[in-house]
Amino acid sequence: MFRTVRLTRVTIQCPEEEIAKVMTVLGELRLLHLIRIEETHLGRMGFVARVDRKLLDRYQTLLARINRLVDGLRPAVPLPQITRIPRPDRECFRLEKTVAAIENEVLPLLAEEEQARQRLKRDREVQKRLRLLEPAALDFDRLSSLRYVIWTAGLLPEENLDRLEESLSDIYHVLVPVQKIRQRQVLVAMALADDQAVLRRALKSAFLDPIDLPPDLKGTIHDLLGDLAGQIAATNDKLAALNRQRQALATRYGGTLLKAREKGLLSSQLLQAQEKFGAIDHTFIITGWLPVDLYPALEEKIGKATRGQALVDRVDPDNIREVRSGTLKIPILFNNPLLIRPFEKLTTLYGTPAYGEVEPTIFLAVSFLLLFGMMFGDVGQGAVLFIMGYGIFRRMFRFMDYGVILMECGVSSFLFGLLYGSVFGFDNLIPPLWMHPMQNIDAFMRTSVFLGIGIISLGFACNLVNLVRQKRYADLLSASGLAGALFYWLLAGLGVRYMFSGAIGRGELLAGTVATCLLFTVMLLQKPVRRLFTHIRRPDRTSLFGGIGLSLFESLIEVGDEILRYMANTVSFVRVAAFGLTHVALFMAVFSLADMVRAVHGRGFAYWLIIALGNLVIILLEGMVVSIQTLRLEYYEFFSRFFRGGGRPFSPILTDSEESGSNTHGGTQQ
Repeated sequence: MFRTVRLTRVTIQCPEEEIAKVMTVLGELRLLHLIRIEETHLGRMGFVARVDRKLLDRYQTLLARINRLVDGLRPAVPLPQITRIPRPDRECFRLEKTVAAIENEVLPLLAEEEQARQRLKRDREVQKRLRLLEPAALDFDRLSSLRYVIWTAGLLPEENLDRLEESLSDIYHVLVPVQKIRQRQVLVAMALADDQAVLRRALKSAFLDPIDLPPDLKGTIHDLLGDLAGQIAATNDKLAALNRQRQALATRYGGTLLKAREKGLLSSQLLQAQEKFGAIDHTFIITGWLPVDLYPALEEKIGKATRGQALVDRVDPDNIREVRSGTLKIPILFNNPLLIRPFEKLTTLYGTPAYGEVEPTIFLAVSFLLLFGMMFGDVGQGAVLFIMGYGIFRRMFRFMDYGVILMECGVSSFLFGLLYGSVFGFDNLIPPLWMHPMQNIDAFMRTSVFLGIGIISLGFACNLVNLVRQKRYADLLSASGLAGALFYWLLAGLGVRYMFSGAIGRGELLAGTVATCLLFTVMLLQKPVRRLFTHIRRPDRTSLFGGIGLSLFESLIEVGDEILRYMANTVSFVRVAAFGLTHVALFMAVFSLADMVRAVHGRGFAYWLIIALGNLVIILLEGMVVSIQTLRLEYYEFFSRFFRGGGRPFSPILTDSEESGSNTHGGTQQ
C-alpha cells in the first residue's frame, strides 16, 4: 500500500536434468517475473535455451483434444481446485493416457449425436419446404416419370406474377399458384423440356426464390410429410436418449477433463517460459524479479527439490547497472487491500507507475468514492447501484472488479444520500444529516472547492515523496516541487480565509504578498541558477548570458503555466457541486412531469411509473456521466501533479487460465 511490492532479482543455475523440478517450484510460487535472457549479457552472447518443441506440440495437440471433449460434453461440475503444479516432462504421458481412455467412450457418442442432429436438421428443412407445396398435392412419382416436361417450384414476389406470364407467353407453360405467404406466392412452373433455358431465364428475371428438394423423393406430399413426421419424432427420441448418456458421461468425466485441461495449460506455460532461459553447456540459467519476502521460500524449495544441485542468488535493484542506466525496468507488482484492489484497473488505465514512485491506488479509490458519492448522493439509487454491482460480481467473472467498484460506489451514494436526506429523489422521507444541496448552494460550492484543494494538495505531497525517493532534490525548488506546493498552499490558505471571514487583514495580505513574491522568485530563478553552476563546472562554447537568458525565459513560461494550472485545477472541482446540483435538478424535472400526470389521472399507476422510469434514466445516464467526470478529475487534476508512469507491469510465470483463453479459474493442482 502507497508503494508497489519491493522486488529483488534472482538468478538460478541448475543442471539440465533438474530443470523440470525447478520449473515446478517456480510454478508453485507463481510470483516470478522472468527476464528474457536476451536482455542480459548472456543473451547477447548467444546463450539462449532451447525449448522442447516436440513436447510443447504434444501439449498443444492434447489441449485441442481435451477442449473437443469439454465442448461436446459441456460438463456442469465445479471447477477443480489446484493443489500442486505438474512436471511437464512427466505429466504429458499420463494426460494422454487419461484422455485417450475417455475419448474411446465419449467420441462415438458425440459422433452419433452429431449425426442425429444433422439428420434432424435436414428432415426439418425438407418438411418445411414440402409444407409450402402441400396444397398442390404433388405426386413425385408422376412428376419424375415426365419425359418431355420439366417443372420447378419457388417463392415469387406477388407483383411479378403478371410479368412472368408475359415473359413466358411465347412458349407452352403452366403456372400453378399454390399459396400466398407474406407478399410472396408459392408457385409451381412447368414447360416443355426444349424450353428449359427460356423458363429459367424468365424465372430468374422475375426473382423467383427456388424451393430446393432432394432428388430422390417418392410418393405424394401427404405421404412424405407423414413419413418425415415419424422420422423426426424417432430422431428426437434418439437425441433425448443420447443426451441422457452424454449428461451421465459429463458427470463422470467432467471434473477429470477440466483438471486435465488445467494441467495441460500450466505445463504448456512452463514449457513456453523456457524461451526466456539461458543455457551454457548442460546448465540452465533462469533470471527474474521476485518479491523480496518470497526469496527465502524459493531458496529453500529449490534446494530441497534439487538436493542442493541448483544455485540460487539474489541482487538488489540498486546494485544492478542496467537498472541504474535505465536499460532494464523493474516490473510493478501492486499490493493493495482486497476492497481497494479493483481500483488498480483505473490506475493502470492512466498508466503503470514506475518502480519507486508513490502507488496512488488507495488515494484514487478513496477520492473516487468521495467525489462520486458527493455528485450522486441518494439512498435509493445507491442501493440500486449496489445490487447491480453485486449481480455483476456474482454472474460475470471477467468483470468482477468493476462489480466491486460499482458496489462501493453504491455504498458511497447511499451514505451521501443520508447526508442529503434523499431517497429516490424524495427529500421529505428522512431528515438530512448534513444539508439539502439545492437549499445550500453556496455551502455546497465551498465544500467542493475545499475538497479540490485537499486532493490537489495530496497530489503535491505525492510528488514531493517521489522527488525525495528519486533523489531529484534540485526539482524541489521548481513550480511542481516544494516551492510550488508552498506557493499553492499560501494562495489556497488566503482564499479559504476570505471565504470564511469575507476579508483579509492588511498584515496577512502583506505577509502573503511577500511570501508569494519570494516563492515566485525562487521558482523563476532555480533553472537559470542551475545552468550557471553547470556552466561554471563544465564550461562550454555557448554564450553564458545567452543561455541564462533563454533559461530565464523558459522558466517564466513554465512557472506562469504552472500557476495557471493551480487555478484551473482548483476551479475544476466546482463541477463536483455542479453535478450534485444537476442530480437534484433532474429529480425536480421528473417530479414535475409526474405532477402533471397526477393532475390528470391522480396519484396512481402512471404517476409511480414516471417516478420509476425517471429514476432509471438518472441512474443509467447521469451515473455514467458522473463516473466519467470523476475519472477526469482524478486523472487531470490529481494524477497529473505527480504521476510520471512508464512502468512495466509484473507478469508472473504462470497466469490464470482465464487469461490464457480457458473458461476455468487459475490455480495449482496435482
